[in-house]
Amino acid sequence: MPNYDWRRYADLPWRDRFPEGVRGISTWRQVRLVENVAFRLMEEREETTARLPRPCLFVSHRQADVNQALRIAYLACQEGFDYWLDVLDPALSGLLGSSVAGTGNPQQSAMAIASIIEMGLLNSTHVMAVITPNTKGSQWIPYEYGRVKDPVPISPHAACWVDRLPAPSSVPEYLYLGTITRSESEIKTWLKAEVNAFKPGGVVVPCSWTDRVPGPI
Repeated sequence: MPNYDWRRYADLPWRDRFPEGVRGISTWRQVRLVENVAFRLMEEREETTARLPRPCLFVSHRQADVNQALRIAYLACQEGFDYWLDVLDPALSGLLGSSVAGTGNPQQSAMAIASIIEMGLLNSTHVMAVITPNTKGSQWIPYEYGRVKDPVPISPHAACWVDRLPAPSSVPEYLYLGTITRSESEIKTWLKAEVNAFKPGGVVVPCSWTDRVPGPI
């Protein structure tokens, strides 16, 4: 799957928000935003990942931590991962101004946002959560982490980066079911291992990064 950046699709009609070939695209285009659209998208998670040329990282974060999230996406790109940038837009600006957002229906808008995020989750093989003092109270991070994590007790496909400020006791318990990193070197070590596991012995080719290069975390 090519790297997804919501800004490429912001001016297109709702049904054309995602390119051909991504998981869930048929449901996205055929089903209107009704109460069961997210569930229909979730069913498509069962599709095989064998066709993916490289792993894809979903970075889960709070709005205040977008710079750290961008840095992790950049590091993943350098190690041979694809990334899903839609969730890195804290306001989901590609949705603003659309016919869905303009209905004035809070439930419809909430379903639209949930469905957009679900598309990113469907098309990701790995997840890394950004854990900082801003994380407390997030309703999305636990969901996103669990959604991509393997359905086994300990998952190599799930990880987090913990800012040096929170005390170890403040790290949510569910994060111990994946890999906990506290530095860029530890993030890179995890990324390298997962790229090698995804395609053993393959040549690592960095993906294309066209945005600004974010500073170190």
